[in-house]
Amino acid sequence: MSKVGFGGYRISVKSEEHEQALKEALAAGVSLIDTSSNYTDGDSERLIGKVLKEHQGPKPLIVSKVGYIQGSSLSELDKLVNDKRVDDIVHISAGHKHCIHPLFIEDQIEKTLQRLELNFIDVYLLHNPEYYLKTSSADKQEYYRRIQAAFEKLEELVDRGLIGSYGISSNTFVDPKDDAESTDLDIVMGAARDIKVDHNFKYIQFPLNILEMGALERQYGGNHLVEQAAIYNLTTIINRPLNCFTEQGLLRLANYPVDEIYKDEKNAEELFNKLIQPLVINFIDQREDEHDKLFDIPLMKQISTIWYKQNSPDAVDQVFQNYFFPFIAKIYGKDLTPVESKNYYKLYDHAVQFSLARMNKRAEQFESKALDSGLLFESDKNLSKKVIEKYSTFGVDYILVGMKKSEYVSDLKEYF
Repeated sequence: MSKVGFGGYRISVKSEEHEQALKEALAAGVSLIDTSSNYTDGDSERLIGKVLKEHQGPKPLIVSKVGYIQGSSLSELDKLVNDKRVDDIVHISAGHKHCIHPLFIEDQIEKTLQRLELNFIDVYLLHNPEYYLKTSSADKQEYYRRIQAAFEKLEELVDRGLIGSYGISSNTFVDPKDDAESTDLDIVMGAARDIKVDHNFKYIQFPLNILEMGALERQYGGNHLVEQAAIYNLTTIINRPLNCFTEQGLLRLANYPVDEIYKDEKNAEELFNKLIQPLVINFIDQREDEHDKLFDIPLMKQISTIWYKQNSPDAVDQVFQNYFFPFIAKIYGKDLTPVESKNYYKLYDHAVQFSLARMNKRAEQFESKALDSGLLFESDKNLSKKVIEKYSTFGVDYILVGMKKSEYVSDLKEYF
């Protein structure tokens, strides 16, 4: 049966909750931890390094990735370009760049090892190299040349004892091979074999979930991606097993405990009116014209109608962090005290709970249809376990699940 690995996408050394979850996963025997240099701007690797240093039991496989240039890495980029002539940089946006140039890989492995407090990591993956294929000048031949040049550097890192093996994490392994942005496993395997027969290209990572099954399309001479990887003796790691992206937004294949109050959206207006009163009073106090009304402001009018209708906590964050909280700060005209902020953070917490209730409802509807169609099988296990066990029938080696909380670890530890 496939093993569940600990996904480090959103964990941070700044969170005691994340630290406790990772410690419990290690104590339960988790055999693989996955992270990347750009996850929480390096704080994911820092947390893993801190916890591993204290851990006395068997060490799991440590997987990290290279490619993204975000956050603090952006400030280091100019020096690297000027000093070492790294020119294969993909410019995605002002705060988001990408690179798999050998000299960039050399720079990044040193930083990753420092953050992990290790001299060696087991697996090092090129992280979504297909970003190059999104550029206007993209060329498939040049794409695979860049991958082969990166592989040559990764073989050198193996020889130097810095990594055990390497691979690629790509969202486009699962796309049709003739798509402009797809990554062809046969071609990248050929690139590794061109370097040396006994190469160290050993891992691939890609998305797979119950609604996004491109990895099971038979486009490799009758084999699907997982089968072809097995022929090449590659270890397969799937990501996003519980997150399905649909036209209606995120479908999370999990169930969350929420209070009854959040299952009935009629309660939302009462909660909002109660918690927004301090803002209304502050707004009136600052206005000379008593006829000015807070809810005449278009942004406030919109927030009052959508704050409880978001389909995920991430969507709640977008509404509150990008719009509502800055708006409140503008109304107050100063830094809010903890007492002044209390009601608005309560409203945020309520919004998160409403989003979880909506996620539960969508998950329950999906589960019912999946059971009726035979896609899933009846059991007394929760939805997450049902789909994890379904994926295990596909022949993949590891199933990555984000486990930021102890309860997530406890729920899945039987699959470690």
